[in-house]
This record gives sequence, C-alpha cells and structure tokens, in this order.
Amino acid sequence: MRSSPIAALALGLALSSPALAEDDAKPRSNFKVVCATQSKDGSRAVQGTDLIIEAGEKVKDGVAVEGNVIIRKGAEVEDAVAIQGRVIVEAGAKVTGSVVSLGGEVRVHKGARVEGDAVVLGGRLKVDQDDAVKGDKVSLSFEIGGRDLVRGFIEDVLAEETGCHIVDENDKDV
Repeated sequence: MRSSPIAALALGLALSSPALAEDDAKPRSNFKVVCATQSKDGSRAVQGTDLIIEAGEKVKDGVAVEGNVIIRKGAEVEDAVAIQGRVIVEAGAKVTGSVVSLGGEVRVHKGARVEGDAVVLGGRLKVDQDDAVKGDKVSLSFEIGGRDLVRGFIEDVLAEETGCHIVDENDKDV
C-alpha cells in the first residue's frame, strides 16, 4: 500500500506557521482564526473551521487544522487529515486513500469505504463496520492522570495560534 505524505505535510504546516500576535485592545475570546485554500490539483485545506465535502465532489486531499473533515454521502476523497479535529466519513462516502486524525477522532460510519488506512494519534478510532476500512486501523493514545499525552502535545503545538486572517465574532459586518 502506498504511503501518503499528507499527514506529515499538514503537521509540518501547523508547526512552521508564525504565531498570532495578541491584541490587548479586545478580549482574545472574541477572535477566531479562519483560513481556507484550494489548490489546482483539487486539494482543500482549512484552519479554524470545518471542511465539508459534499455529495458529488471529488477532492484529492482534504486537510483541516483545528476543524473537522466531513465527507458526505456520494463524495470521494483521496486522503483526509484533521489536526485537532475529527474526520467523519458518512455512509455512502468513499476515501480512496487514508484517513488520519492527530488529536481528534476518526469516525467511519456503516456503509462508508476507506480503501487505505485509518490512523488516530491522541484520540479515538470508531469504525461501525469492520470491513469499511481495507487497510490498517491504528489508534494510539497514552494517558497519564486523565490527560492524553499525544493529544496534549498536539494542543500545545497549536496553542501558539497560526494565522491566516482574524474574524471578530462581535463584528456583524465581517
């Protein structure tokens, strides 16, 4: 089975992005980092929001940082990666490669297909039907004192928020 570099690229992106400077003028809780991009090869990436791949869409790679990747019935994705989020493969959806979550969850519903691996580091793997995932099923969590160390590491890395643009949730005109 071929190995996909998408997980390593997504984590590298999260680690190499600059920190978001704090603004003392407004409370930090009112700000949300949001970013979205689509490449010419059909890949999509978002940060701070969910990536929803709708029925009939074909996406090369879907990546969400601090958000979820949701693959709807009738959609097809090559690889799906969520960093500090969930990958949800709904019934009737197809992933031709692998699904990966770092610090979140992978959920493969009954009637969904994942032709590659399902990998979760610092979270949970939930597969409703054993034969829904053709490749390996890997889930690694390590808890001490009720804290998952793998998830904690990922959260710590993302604590210094990366930024694309800032959305002020109090400003209705944005």
